[in-house]
Amino acid sequence: MTNDYLEDDYRSPYETWQADQTPLGNSNILKAVNPIIQKGISAHVGQSNPLIISRARQISLEGLRNYDRSRSRLQTHLMNRLQSLKRAQRQMGQVVSAPERIMLDRANLQQYNQELMDELGRDPTDAELTNRTGFSSRRIKKVRSWQPSMTEGKLDSIDSGIMPGMAPDRRAQDAWIQLVYDDMPALDQQIMEYTLGLNGRKPLSNQEIAAKLKRSPGAISQRKQRIQAALNQEQDLSPFLE
Repeated sequence: MTNDYLEDDYRSPYETWQADQTPLGNSNILKAVNPIIQKGISAHVGQSNPLIISRARQISLEGLRNYDRSRSRLQTHLMNRLQSLKRAQRQMGQVVSAPERIMLDRANLQQYNQELMDELGRDPTDAELTNRTGFSSRRIKKVRSWQPSMTEGKLDSIDSGIMPGMAPDRRAQDAWIQLVYDDMPALDQQIMEYTLGLNGRKPLSNQEIAAKLKRSPGAISQRKQRIQAALNQEQDLSPFLE
């Protein structure tokens, strides 16, 4: 008889996940093995932070995919995989110049964006990226907008959220847009991001947004109308009207 070292506590969620490796299934198994994840973080790096937690979840999901229950306990397997957190922590703690830090943050942002896409089955919103990475929306905008030729002065103006020459009424409008954005469900947040080019995203047309979010152009237009109604509660902004 083949050995089976899978612990009873994880047997049911693991077998369920094996048959359902969807974004929801991934989320459920990560919740089930969270005690192992937290133990690995504590053992290998000590104090936790959003970046470490995110990286630990990614390592654990990868570890689950190549786990062999006939060879070891699940906890032993994942704890061994989580040793790589030590290297991740060293990389995050390195003292680097501002351009190098931007480049590192951009790589991390891309990594966490892909991680969330795998879990959610869609592009994450900026709010979801903020929660996962620990980056502020201003930091995300700075990282996305950075170009090698840009000076630090320009980067600082982007990071502050106020571009040179921006009028006070524009700042007030942007503040209201952010308030509306924060109160929207994830799909509507994505529509706002791609329509307005929030936080350094490239503005897209209705058809491009529909294709990217796997919705019909009509469905996107209907949601834009509801978003516009929310925006109009403060003042007559019209960025969604085509």
